[in-house]
Amino acid sequence: MAFTGTAVVKQVSDSEVRITGLSLAAGAGGTIALHGFSGTPGVRLPASFDPEIYKGPDGTDVALSDMIDVTIKLAAATPTPLFGTAVVKTGAGPLHWEATITNTDGSTATPALEIYVKFPAGD
Repeated sequence: MAFTGTAVVKQVSDSEVRITGLSLAAGAGGTIALHGFSGTPGVRLPASFDPEIYKGPDGTDVALSDMIDVTIKLAAATPTPLFGTAVVKTGAGPLHWEATITNTDGSTATPALEIYVKFPAGD
């Protein structure tokens, strides 16, 4: 099962995207991927959200899964019981980077989610 609802994707800066309009059913997972992702994610980020591969101090590339941060907040205004989500990021480059967000509660859907996807801005 995937996200429920309709994703509203808004790029709030060169290096950050805000996603609203989604929740997850009990035990469900949803996927988010970069614009150039080779598969079919639940949410595809805009082409203008384009993280560059960073070279670490040792000269090796830092994988996008290590540098892109995914943060989840509750967007619901009503009090809700505590819920658990897990985020797993995979893929080193733009064709393969994907984040899977899973509702770890097997009996309760999440409230509305506010998801931020961010990468470090260059100097």
